Amino acid sequence: MRLLDTCTGQFVERDPGKTTYAILSHTWRQREQTYDELKIVQARYGGPSRTGYTSRPSSPSSHSPSDLTQTSSPIWDDDGLSRKIREACRLAREAGYRYLWIDSCCIDKASSSELSESINSMWQWYGGAKVCYAHLADVPSGEDPRAAESAFRSSRWFTRGWTLQELIAPFSVTFLSEDWTEIGTKVALADLVEEITGISEDALLHAKSLDKFSVAQRFSWAAKRETTRVEDQAYSLLGIFDINMATLYGEGERAFRRLQEEIVRRIPDQSLFAWGVVHQGPNMHEQSATDGEEYPSLLRCQPSESLLLFSSSVNRFDTDSKDIAVVSPVILRQFGRSDLLSAEYTPTPQGIRTRLPVWPLSRLYPQIELTFPRDIPQSQWHVVILGCEHKDSPGCLLGRLCYIPPSETDIDFLHPGHVLVYPRPSRSSYRPGLFPLSPATIERCRNDIKVKTVYISHPERATAQSENARLQPHESIRLLLPKATPNALRAQGYMAKLQGPDEGHPTTHWFTLSNDDCTISIEYRHTLEEGRLLRIEADVKMSRHALESSEEVRADSSSVEWSDYRPWCSSLDATVAFTLAGKKTTVDVGLDWVAPSHYFIRIGTIDETRETTPAMLLDGEQEAE
Repeated sequence: MRLLDTCTGQFVERDPGKTTYAILSHTWRQREQTYDELKIVQARYGGPSRTGYTSRPSSPSSHSPSDLTQTSSPIWDDDGLSRKIREACRLAREAGYRYLWIDSCCIDKASSSELSESINSMWQWYGGAKVCYAHLADVPSGEDPRAAESAFRSSRWFTRGWTLQELIAPFSVTFLSEDWTEIGTKVALADLVEEITGISEDALLHAKSLDKFSVAQRFSWAAKRETTRVEDQAYSLLGIFDINMATLYGEGERAFRRLQEEIVRRIPDQSLFAWGVVHQGPNMHEQSATDGEEYPSLLRCQPSESLLLFSSSVNRFDTDSKDIAVVSPVILRQFGRSDLLSAEYTPTPQGIRTRLPVWPLSRLYPQIELTFPRDIPQSQWHVVILGCEHKDSPGCLLGRLCYIPPSETDIDFLHPGHVLVYPRPSRSSYRPGLFPLSPATIERCRNDIKVKTVYISHPERATAQSENARLQPHESIRLLLPKATPNALRAQGYMAKLQGPDEGHPTTHWFTLSNDDCTISIEYRHTLEEGRLLRIEADVKMSRHALESSEEVRADSSSVEWSDYRPWCSSLDATVAFTLAGKKTTVDVGLDWVAPSHYFIRIGTIDETRETTPAMLLDGEQEAE
C-alpha cells in the first residue's frame, strides 16, 4: 500500500495490516493533484537524506503530535503542492498519524493493474484505517449540522458513489468542514447521517454485518448517488457486497451487469431482482378489497424499460428497495414447498440459466380487467415468486411480473414487466412490477405454480435499438420505407410509393399502394407533446378501379390511431378491414421503431379472401401500445 509520510511528504510502501494510518475521503474537484504531479513536487526535495530533517523507521503505533512536528519537511511550503494534500497531511500529522492515504494521489492511475488492485482493496483500506477524515468542501465551519437547512444535510459528499463505502467501512469517521475544522463524528451524528442517506444506523456503526441487509437494501443506499464514470456505479460497490472483479473502463453499463452476476453466484438473495415499484394498496389478487379500499379500474401490462431481469442501473433501486428484506426460514415453511426458493444460477452461452417458481398472471387477478400489448399476449405473462418481502406486507413473498416470449429452441427467456395502473377517479396512476403475495394467495394458486427453467439473457449490443436510444425524446417524426417492404408488396402484385412531409404539411406522410384492381392510400399524421408523448393517426382509403367507363368508382375508408410514450415501443400494429363491391379485404398496417424520431412503415398481409369480423376493426379500446 502506497502511503504519504505526513512528515516528509514522500511516498512510502507499507503493509496496511501492520501499519497505523489515517485515510481521506473527499469529493473530487475538476482538478486534483495526481500521483505523477506529486512526484514532481517530491523530487524537488530529494528525499530525507538531503534535507537535514530526521526520518526514522516507523513502528505500527502512532507517534505523538510533538514528535511529528519536529520532523516536518519544507515540502509543505512548496507552492506546487495542492492545498488539499497539505491540509490533510497537516491534520493527520497533528493528530499523531505518520501515514495517510489519499486516493487522488496515492494511486498510479497510469497502471491499469495498480488501479484495479486499488479499487478491489479500497474497502479493506478504509476499514483498516485508524480514522477516516471526510472533508466536506461545501460545508462552512461553525454551523449546526442538525439545523433543518444546514449545508451538512445537502453536502455533495453524501451524493457521490465512492463515498458510500468510505462512510460505511471505517469504524471511525470524522467529518470536516471546508476549512478543515471538525464538524462531528459518525458515531455522534449517526442518527442524522441515517436520515440523510437512508443507511441504517446499524450498518453505519457496524452493529450488524452488511450480510444482514438484503441486496436490494444495499443497492438502495447507492441508488441516488452519482459517479463520473458509468463503470464506477459498479466498482464503487465491490466492498459493499464483498466482491472482487476485474475493472475494465470502457465497458459501460456491462460493469453493473457483471457485478450482479457475481452477486447472484455468491449471495443467495433474490431481492437482487426486486428493483422498481412495489404495489401497495388493496390485495388485487384476493377475492375482495378490504378496509374500504377500491380496486383499480384497469391494469395495463407492459414490458419494462429494461428487457433483462438484472437491473441496468443501480438507480432502479431508488423506490421501494430500501424496505425489502430476505424472508426468514419461518416464512418459507408456511408455504410448504422447499423447491420454490432453492435457485441456482448457471452461466451458459444463452445467458444465465436458473429455475424459478412461476404461475400464469391470469390466475392472480380474478377481479381486475387486464389489457396486454399486441405483441405480448396474455398467455406469455407470468408472476415469478421471489424469496423476499416488503416491510409493509410482512409474511408475504414478492411476485415479479414477467413475460416469456415463445421460442423455437425451447429456451425460455425471462423478461421483466410492470402494470400501468389506472385507478379510480381522484387517484394518480403508477407502474408497479412487484406484488406482495400472501400465504393464502399462494395456497389458492398452489396447483398452478410450476418451477420452470428460464434464462436471463445477455445484454444486447448497444445499437440504435438500445434501451438508452428508446428513452430519447422524439423531435419530428420521419417515416421511412425499408427496402424489403416494396419487394414484399411487389410479390403481392402492388406498387408502393411514399411521399412527404412537405413545407405545408410538416407532420404528414402519404403512402400509396396500387395494382390493376384497386388503390390503397394511407395518410399518416402525427402530433408530439414535448417529445415524450406521440400520437399517430392514419386514414386508410381503398378505391376499386372501374372496369368500364360507365361504372361508378367505389371507395371505402377507415381510421386507426396509435399512442406511445417513452420508452418507445418497438412496434405499433393495427388491422384495417374494408368491404367494397361485395369483396372483403383486410390490410395489416404498422410502424416499427428505428431510432429516435424515425419509424419504418410496415404493411403486412393484404387479404382479399378472409371474412371480416368486428374484431378486426381497430377501435378506441384497442390502441396499440
